[in-house]
Amino acid sequence: MKTKVSIGILVSFLVISVVAVALVAAKPDNPGQGEKPAKAGRPEKLKQIIFVHPVAPDKPDHPGKGKKPKPPLPDPVNDYFELWGGYLASTLDYCINPNVGLVAGEDAAEAVQAAAEAWDAVTTTTDLFNYAGTTEKSWYQEDGENTVSWVKFFPRDYIAMVVMWYDDDKVIWEFDIVFNAFHKWGIDPIKEDEDKIKAFDIQNIATHEFGHPVGLDDLYLTEYRELTMYGYSSKGETQKCSLEEGDIAGAQEPYGAP
Repeated sequence: MKTKVSIGILVSFLVISVVAVALVAAKPDNPGQGEKPAKAGRPEKLKQIIFVHPVAPDKPDHPGKGKKPKPPLPDPVNDYFELWGGYLASTLDYCINPNVGLVAGEDAAEAVQAAAEAWDAVTTTTDLFNYAGTTEKSWYQEDGENTVSWVKFFPRDYIAMVVMWYDDDKVIWEFDIVFNAFHKWGIDPIKEDEDKIKAFDIQNIATHEFGHPVGLDDLYLTEYRELTMYGYSSKGETQKCSLEEGDIAGAQEPYGAP
């Protein structure tokens, strides 16, 4: 049982306000067997939580004359995870608004689907996510639909955000993923190659974002930098496309392995 303080950010097109929301993790019984409480009718009132994905901080300056060398980075830790408490009690359909700009719509949709399927591949035989086609909806709204879209929003140094609505038992009923259209988006044709795209890779960021409705929390310590749920990202980054040991273990704790 974990208790985690998450940051809820109520975002409008012109105003950003930050509200701290205290969450107590509530996981289903016998999580390793994939047993979860039955999902009854949708409650009238749901709680909201928002996870934001900031751009990675600037790289440390190279030490020059009169400057002390920067300490080496700690060895990566790839077997760690944290859960924020929410989970899916059934498969959720989602739609994509593939209006990305420079990227062809069908390519963007395929990248987002690959991101969702990465989580389905490591959990129970029942899919967590099901692609239900395209939509013209953008932004986020509690309307019974789960959508992925691109919209310009502030602060600009946020790459994306996930908005989720959940009940008192921490069952997630709805989620929307919004990518920040102020940034350049692309698809790295050669994953992990030295020749990186000068844009945020769609599949890379989307895989991280889908991890939140799966139930995983952000990780910000440098030793977790190789995990999909590491909370910072940079242009051209692609390592989040594939799940590491900790990401997989975190996803399997509430739902079980395939």
